[in-house]
Amino acid sequence: MEEDPESEHCKTVYAHAGLALYLSQCFEKGIENFLMLNSRVTGQCITLEQLDAFEESIEKRTLGRLLRDLKEHVDLKEGGADTLAEALQRRNFLAHRFFKERAEEFFSEAGRDRMVSELEKDQELLREADLKVSLICKALFRFLGISEEAIEEEYREIKEKAEANTAS
Repeated sequence: MEEDPESEHCKTVYAHAGLALYLSQCFEKGIENFLMLNSRVTGQCITLEQLDAFEESIEKRTLGRLLRDLKEHVDLKEGGADTLAEALQRRNFLAHRFFKERAEEFFSEAGRDRMVSELEKDQELLREADLKVSLICKALFRFLGISEEAIEEEYREIKEKAEANTAS
């Protein structure tokens, strides 16, 4: 039996919404990573126990709070601050109101097309926000003498371990 085209179109909207939320979590995790590393650099967390407690604390914070914490340590240029603030606003809208406020749109193909277009713009914004946070982290890595190669090697090791765990 063939799938109903409308059902497939609905799945496309869900897929785009899921990707936008995934990208917002990447953005959020980037801020958490910066705050964790910064806590070590500044001496806020010296012991492993302090670092673990700090990590647990920041993982409970809202994205808005994390962004405020980031701004306490980083002088964001006007454009960067604007991008991060807009990404926060759009992430909150996606997580809390997107489907509620687009309920009528969801009933038509043209409406779903508009939703997909809106979600694609959100994905682009969230990628840009994540990139800005990544650049901030890379600057801190350079300050600490951590090379791009060392970061890439760590990434490869994590990926290989994940693939090995999946295969078994």
